[in-house]
Amino acid sequence: MEISAVLIVAIVVLLIGISKSAFAGALGVFAVPLLMIKFSAIEAIGLMLPLLIIADVMTVKGFWKLWDSALLKSLIPGALIGIVTANLLIDIINADDLRFIIALICIVFALKNILFKQIQLHMLNNKVGAYIMSGLSGISSTLVHAGGPPLIIYFSAIGLAPSKFVATAAIFFAFMNLVKLIGFISLGFLTTDLVLTALTFIPLAFVGHWLGIKINNNLDKVMFLKIMNYLLLVLGGWLIFTSA
Repeated sequence: MEISAVLIVAIVVLLIGISKSAFAGALGVFAVPLLMIKFSAIEAIGLMLPLLIIADVMTVKGFWKLWDSALLKSLIPGALIGIVTANLLIDIINADDLRFIIALICIVFALKNILFKQIQLHMLNNKVGAYIMSGLSGISSTLVHAGGPPLIIYFSAIGLAPSKFVATAAIFFAFMNLVKLIGFISLGFLTTDLVLTALTFIPLAFVGHWLGIKINNNLDKVMFLKIMNYLLLVLGGWLIFTSA
């Protein structure tokens, strides 16, 4: 592998580790475009999944039993429905249109929280809200590799504390990535070389995970949610840019 490719993968591994342990995977949407600088789209997507699973294992272990079990029971069914729906409608749904819609939702939600904090989205703070947002996360994760924003919007709306926010997201995305692994193997996206490449970067993944935990531990709930809102704003802008 070229030195430039090694550097790109190293940056992505650090980004994923920090993102998952500090910000519930909010920065993960930038990873595939970065990998595509040196890899084909199929190779980038194929390499991304084992890198995510490695980070999932570390994040779940780092935030062990800090997740909201009751909330997860509401999220998993919606995610499964979303993944199945996405696979059934993969030839019908326009990925760019979906990316644009998610981007607009991110921007509106972020601006609402930044400029109009007094407005509360009580409609999301129930099981129906959990089903809808986890379903949208399943669809967007499968079709456009952007499952984070819908879940981040939901967790921000119900005001989860930083550790519970990250821990619950870690379990949720670990589950989704394992489900996606089945499809990736059947489609031939995963090769032995890609898996071995991902495993090679495990030491660096530990560094990213450690940095993410340090960042998360030094953020109180108010600052954490504020950062998440600005990240959603950036994510929305990025998704619109990439769907153009």
